[in-house]
Amino acid sequence: MDRRTFFKYSAGAVLSTSMLGRAGELFARENGGKYNVVILGDTHYDAADPELYHAGYTDPNPTREANHRKEFVRNGKMWAERCPALVKRAACLVDEDTRFVLQMGDLVQGDTATAEIHKRFLDDAMNLFKRDLAPDLPFVTVAGNHDLRGNDDAVIAQAYEEYMTVRLSQELGREITGTSFLFNMGDDAYIVLNFTRPDLATIENLFKKADGARHTFVVVHSPVFPYDSASYWWWILFGNRQDSKAEERRAVRRLMASRNAVVLCGHTHKTELLNWYGDGGQITQMTMSSVWAKEEQGSYTEKVDTPEGYGSLMVKSKPELGEPGVARDLFDEYRPGLLRYSWADAAGSYKLFVGDTDIHVDFYAGDSARRSRRFQLR
Repeated sequence: MDRRTFFKYSAGAVLSTSMLGRAGELFARENGGKYNVVILGDTHYDAADPELYHAGYTDPNPTREANHRKEFVRNGKMWAERCPALVKRAACLVDEDTRFVLQMGDLVQGDTATAEIHKRFLDDAMNLFKRDLAPDLPFVTVAGNHDLRGNDDAVIAQAYEEYMTVRLSQELGREITGTSFLFNMGDDAYIVLNFTRPDLATIENLFKKADGARHTFVVVHSPVFPYDSASYWWWILFGNRQDSKAEERRAVRRLMASRNAVVLCGHTHKTELLNWYGDGGQITQMTMSSVWAKEEQGSYTEKVDTPEGYGSLMVKSKPELGEPGVARDLFDEYRPGLLRYSWADAAGSYKLFVGDTDIHVDFYAGDSARRSRRFQLR
């Protein structure tokens, strides 16, 4: 399927003129296919008063509940002190070439007692970001694990889907029927995936619908490559501690490599760039965070800026993970194809620039007036 056919096929997915002020096709022709997207990473929106959204919350594991309640305090403090300034900074990144705003999942903290409370939580967050960032542009989010977490995860996940399919249908000007879906901007495809309930057949179908796209972006809360954490190295798309879904993981990797996909993700609360060559193509992954929990995260300082450093944090924290086993095997599988890798414990806002041959992201740590780092993706 060539690009013209792709556009015709996906015309129903083009962001509506009521949202954008011009149709995706017209915009692509007028502006040479160039546009930008303002992005927030994880936000963990919450209230200073834990009872506002977490009244009645319980967990059968007392230690886990205590840890979650510490997060309520963290979130309430950062949303009272730092995050409003971060959002205000992000709003300044919106300009006439911005076509939508994207948020990388964990929109809210979650940990709610009922579906009603959870929907109110989501609605308050969506309305806040919509109002303070770009009221006239679509605000798009992807399901994160916190967005689906509560007293009964199944009830909360259902509440998320019921609310968000309606809300995102309004934002995008087309019908969204699930938590994994596709939309396009001009000739580009954006494949949005729910990493907590991945289905290979659904993903394959979305990639098929994206045939002929100029660029294929995969928007997913979790990374698709193992990330450098002794506790959660396995928490990736189709990942688990036993790597028992390795065939599905590799099948999706081949799909992404066949399109030279750019992955936009969050989850790790780091700012990270990873570029991998293999399976006949390349995959570039940009990980983003807006969880400004500590003051020092408002500045950009790279901790690692070399492929040789990939996996070093995991082994430093738990030397036994450097011994033969599932964790080391997983990192060793990807390490030979890794040409670029960097990460920093920094939170802020991001601006994605897209053109025919140029794709890059400008990062603004905290509420920095000046750009902190430019990441050249393509």
